[in-house]
Amino acid sequence: MYLTPRKSDTMKKRRHAWNFLLKNSLRSTEHADSLLLTVPDMKTLITGGTGFIGSPVVDRLLADGHPVRLFVRKPLLPARLHGKDVEVFQGDLEDAVSLLRAMEGVDVFYHIGEIKNISRSAARKNTTLMEQVAASSAASSIRRFVFVSSLTVAGIPSAIPAREETEPGTLLHDHYTDYKRRCEEIIRERMTGCEHAIIRPAPVYGPGSRYLGQMVKVIETLGPVGIPFIGNAKNIAPLIQVTDLAKAIVSAGTRPEAAGQTFNLSDGQDHTWMDLLTAVGQAVGKTVRTIPVPRLLLKFAALPLDFFAGFFGMHLDPVNYLNYVSADL
Repeated sequence: MYLTPRKSDTMKKRRHAWNFLLKNSLRSTEHADSLLLTVPDMKTLITGGTGFIGSPVVDRLLADGHPVRLFVRKPLLPARLHGKDVEVFQGDLEDAVSLLRAMEGVDVFYHIGEIKNISRSAARKNTTLMEQVAASSAASSIRRFVFVSSLTVAGIPSAIPAREETEPGTLLHDHYTDYKRRCEEIIRERMTGCEHAIIRPAPVYGPGSRYLGQMVKVIETLGPVGIPFIGNAKNIAPLIQVTDLAKAIVSAGTRPEAAGQTFNLSDGQDHTWMDLLTAVGQAVGKTVRTIPVPRLLLKFAALPLDFFAGFFGMHLDPVNYLNYVSADL
């Protein structure tokens, strides 16, 4: 007897939550759509092209008529890409030589993938890879390099509303943010043989988001009782929907005016964390309450966390992250 695998309740609820967010307009495509531009046929390379963010970027490039070279560890093509203009290039981000070979003959390189880990070692490897790419002759042969960074690099802004040029009031210094920041510096300082564009996305939601699945679990468990939250959860939550982000990433590689620019990307709406929690709660049929937790109390609890994390090669910067989550961005 053959049994058809049944999708988990969590997956169903995640999809329901996602559809609910769409229907209730927790996204805005106006900004992303305004970035679109049709350009002549170009050869593209993408790392992370099978992941949550990279997959819709690949779909968008193909829809716009651009052939895609997919840099992957395993030469397995997702079913939706069969018969499409996709070249599979097997390699590993821990092997810079394989990536440099993949860059040959490419017009635009979208670097979305990374060596995933929060350890000091992974951060160092990601930074070293960027140094090798920037110093290579392959970088001089491409027309534009698009790097997907993180909004955390911008830190806690000194003024609201914040723009790309707004000075940070506080910088975050965990390994992940530090490596993204250092990669941005390497691109600006050393990648002089080609154009570049840097994308700093806000937290991303959409189909396949594991964070939305985690949020569903938390709301189902604690929502009616009360979810501990720093402050009152009424601060502005910068978010961006994944297909909107994909449009912007593609456009960063095609629009002439994007060259040399850094973009802090969100959906541009002033929704709060409470708005998001409530929307997801309604989607799964749960009332959501929050329990305000004083920042000072959590700061005292967070201080030893970074100390002990250091023994495992991690730097979490928990105190500043508590400020980050509870600040308007």
